Amino acid sequence: MKWRQGYTTYLLIVLAALLAAFALLRLRNRVGHLSVYPGPAEQISIYGRFGVTFNQPMNIHSAQAHFAVQPALEGDFAWEGHTLWFTPRQPLDPSQVYQIIINPGAEAENGRRLRTPITWQASVREPDLLFLRLDTTGGDLWRYEFASGLATPLTDTGASIIDFAPSPTGDLITYAQHNAAGGHDLWLVSRDGNNPRQLLDCAQDRCFQPDWSVDAQWIAYARESYDTEAKRYLSARVWTVNTTSGETAPLYRQPEAYGHSPSFSPDGKRLATYSTLQQAIRVLELETSQESVIPTLYPGVGDWSPNGEELIFIDLVPSVLEPNVAIHIVNFKSQEVRPALGEFIPNMDYDPPQWSPDGAWIAYGARPADAGISKGIWVKNLAADEAHPVTDDLSATFVGYRWGPWGERLVFQRFPISGPTSQASLWLWERSTGKTTLLIENGARPEWLP
Repeated sequence: MKWRQGYTTYLLIVLAALLAAFALLRLRNRVGHLSVYPGPAEQISIYGRFGVTFNQPMNIHSAQAHFAVQPALEGDFAWEGHTLWFTPRQPLDPSQVYQIIINPGAEAENGRRLRTPITWQASVREPDLLFLRLDTTGGDLWRYEFASGLATPLTDTGASIIDFAPSPTGDLITYAQHNAAGGHDLWLVSRDGNNPRQLLDCAQDRCFQPDWSVDAQWIAYARESYDTEAKRYLSARVWTVNTTSGETAPLYRQPEAYGHSPSFSPDGKRLATYSTLQQAIRVLELETSQESVIPTLYPGVGDWSPNGEELIFIDLVPSVLEPNVAIHIVNFKSQEVRPALGEFIPNMDYDPPQWSPDGAWIAYGARPADAGISKGIWVKNLAADEAHPVTDDLSATFVGYRWGPWGERLVFQRFPISGPTSQASLWLWERSTGKTTLLIENGARPEWLP
């Protein structure tokens, strides 16, 4: 009798263990998630994206159909393994808290469905400002925080940085730095100045003018190779480097494909470079490898429209006094080139324009061709005839103008051409009020850090 009772107890224990294992297996096989981005207490860039990593392979269309953001945003989906990414098509609002939801019903590949919603929140950080504090040989990177009004150093290289660029989301910064061999290396550092690491050892070569791809997987840069036999630097060529592996190669195979000033389009479809041999902007379609060539005597590529479908650039026009400068816009769908300022204005010298993020405005430097060296900054609504001055100071020249992420603010560099000091300073102009404010007394080369 006792052995029967013991056997029954044993069977009950085994059955309970099997039921627990079965329940645990079902629980593990339920559709769920392993992580979300941004995580708890993390803030996202204004150009950031939202992500969720599922615990199993998902039905792509079902998962995307059950994805929602409040307030609603237009955007694009992408997958990396089991991780679903959603990238908004417009800058996020720092005053807004976004609610992200994967609604119940999202299917896995095996047909199982999500039973309970996956929800998380995302707050957006305020953009900061990057700039250089210059010395005689170069500079070091600093960051200005608008919230506190404080500037803090990000690097301590002994003023050996000559060029830099923030990644599209502002989480990383690449910079070109003098090395002991006489060349320039490429480095990476976080937005807080932590974990600096060498991305590319260029030895005696000079690597500079870095520009990030939209997905931050690649950096295009200009490279002047050192000819050891002739003991001189060759003309620059454009190269690319993978930001993860460090793999690097010339953009064009031909050795004589000299060029510089690489610039990825905001939609990630094109890469523009300036060809010194052709005296033209070369625009490479990254998906098809087709090219467009835009002749211009000015050695630069201009600036992209926010949707990446147009490019605004300047060209030199011969004249009796100095070369005139004209501003043009090229549309890649229609292949048409049109004047940006309406009817051509003779005897004017312009600096390359910058397109506002909403696509409605441009900012540019200008001066009469027969005037002094001082250039002022102007802004123009492309749909209107009138241009408006931002600066009115003949004792200084103004460069380095950059629109803020929503086009409401413009930061620029002031350099005095007379007076007791020759120190550059950084200023901020607000479009809504027309007010100009001094931000930094010793700073140059401003760039927004989203």
